[in-house]
Amino acid sequence: MITYDKVKIHSVRTDDTYYDSKKKKHIKYAKPKVTKKLLFEDNCYDLGELYMQIKNCHERDPYHKIEVTFNSSLEY
Repeated sequence: MITYDKVKIHSVRTDDTYYDSKKKKHIKYAKPKVTKKLLFEDNCYDLGELYMQIKNCHERDPYHKIEVTFNSSLEY
C-alpha cells in the first residue's frame, strides 16, 4: 500500500492588476502578486483519501489553482 505523508494543499491566487480609484482605471503590477493560502495539511493513507481531499479543496475554492505537495512511501 502506498501512503502519502506531509500532504499540503494550497490555493494559489495570482493578481496581475489592481484598480486605482483616484485614476479610475486598472494598473498592472510590475511583477504579478501571488498569494498562497493553506487549505489542508495532514497525512493520507491511500489514493482515494488523497483524491477526496483534493476534490474537497477544489469545491471550497473553485476559482483559483490548487497546488499539492506530498511525500509517498510504500508499506508492505
